[in-house]
Amino acid sequence: MIQLVLCFIIGVCSLYKLVQWRNEKTGKNIPGPHGLPLIGCANEVRADNIHLKLMEYAEQYGEIFQLKMLVKNFIVLNSESILRLAFSDEHYKQYFNDRAQMFFGHHFRCRNQSIGMISDGAGKGHKIGRKEFAKAIHAYGSGLQKLEDNVMTEMELLVKRIERMPGNEFQCLELFRRSLTNTMSLVLNGDVIDDNDPNIEMMWQHVQGADFFLNSKVNLLMKVLPFLRFLPGKLRAEYESCKKAQGHILQRYFYETKKSHVSGVIRGIVDHYLDVQSKEIESGNEVFFTDERIIAQIIETIDAGTATTWSFLTNSMLVLVNLPEYQTKIQEELDRVIGRERLPNYTDRGKCTFLKAFCMEVLRYLTVAPLLLPHYCRKNLVFEGYNIKSNSMVLGNVWYIHHDEKIWGDPWTFRPERFLDEDGKILPNDHKLIRNYLPFGHGQRQCPGSQFAKTRYFLYLATLLQRWNFEIPNGKKKGCDPRNPDVFDMRLILKAKPFSVRAKERV
Repeated sequence: MIQLVLCFIIGVCSLYKLVQWRNEKTGKNIPGPHGLPLIGCANEVRADNIHLKLMEYAEQYGEIFQLKMLVKNFIVLNSESILRLAFSDEHYKQYFNDRAQMFFGHHFRCRNQSIGMISDGAGKGHKIGRKEFAKAIHAYGSGLQKLEDNVMTEMELLVKRIERMPGNEFQCLELFRRSLTNTMSLVLNGDVIDDNDPNIEMMWQHVQGADFFLNSKVNLLMKVLPFLRFLPGKLRAEYESCKKAQGHILQRYFYETKKSHVSGVIRGIVDHYLDVQSKEIESGNEVFFTDERIIAQIIETIDAGTATTWSFLTNSMLVLVNLPEYQTKIQEELDRVIGRERLPNYTDRGKCTFLKAFCMEVLRYLTVAPLLLPHYCRKNLVFEGYNIKSNSMVLGNVWYIHHDEKIWGDPWTFRPERFLDEDGKILPNDHKLIRNYLPFGHGQRQCPGSQFAKTRYFLYLATLLQRWNFEIPNGKKKGCDPRNPDVFDMRLILKAKPFSVRAKERV
């Protein structure tokens, strides 16, 4: 009997492998570097050079290639057309929009319950999560008075901080880091964090933990050997630091907010989620927005929202001090549209087309997330004639798309004017350059907070440039070429290395 059962199991497995093999052989193999036995390209591709190495491979192999890194197979999409096809075509999007299970998502996002970590990109959880996040940001935010009032509260504090700096000189990353702590706090519950708060660094400690554990090699190690988080060493230290920071975050932004929550009173997005939860409970139906799901989204909003905005603002300042002519152009527009008698507000953004083009060029030239977040293909698939193996990671190589000479002509030149027509208006959506501009991704996994991010970018830059000119204190330009590893750090995001700036009052 046992032998019969074993024969049956072996037969089923053999049939499965045969079907799998047949499926894999219906298309052609994807080109790409072979690497070394067992480790593949893992010795060449590192966290700090992955965007540059994948650009080299794209130039060699074309719009799609694959590579192995340790046990993982990566499919890399290197053109706007093939990326859009994979992520939004009605047939293909069901295969290419999942997420792989990750150690960080399991342990720090309540078992992958946040929007960015939900494994099934076409499932109910992801759809409802995205829809409600959009409502939360809108109810609190983009284009509405509440967002503007809260962010402008921090803009006024930021101006005062610069005024207090000796000689108006400051370390750029530290200044924006402190400011974004307040901005995110305002987004979550409507409060700023006092300078003397003992937990003032909690958000950035958590961002550091996310940066560490989302590294592909660390993630693989921790998924295979999760008990390492309990053993002495760096892995345990990073895990405990991130858990401690998360505890402080949740105490302040979830438990205390829930305790003081009044139905219908929206101080920030946490109150919005609590209102939705209350209505679900009252209806007697299944509660989708459980405490865990709200907590997961709070943590994701902090990790994603602070790190990316920090990168954009510091990168923008580095460009401005290296190319002061763009400070002048933006200031001329601000003077014409807003003047100097009042602070900028969100409604001014639509009239400041050059500043909008400047922000777009920063996000192209210094793409914050060069490879977006990795997608995941669970099944064997023939895609545009190519075999996609099951359980492949799929990367949108936006860095290459944003620096492809065939599209941009001079991709390594910072030139905001490329996004404007002859009348000074932003190019239409069907223009080739706009279609190839993908800093927030594309499709159902596109960043859900992109509009909110654009609001913050505008208010920060407009407020600062309306008041001051900025320069490198010692007069030595640091440069802003994104290919220079001495100037930029690359992990999950591209961010300028520390540098100092002096603000000089405009005359």
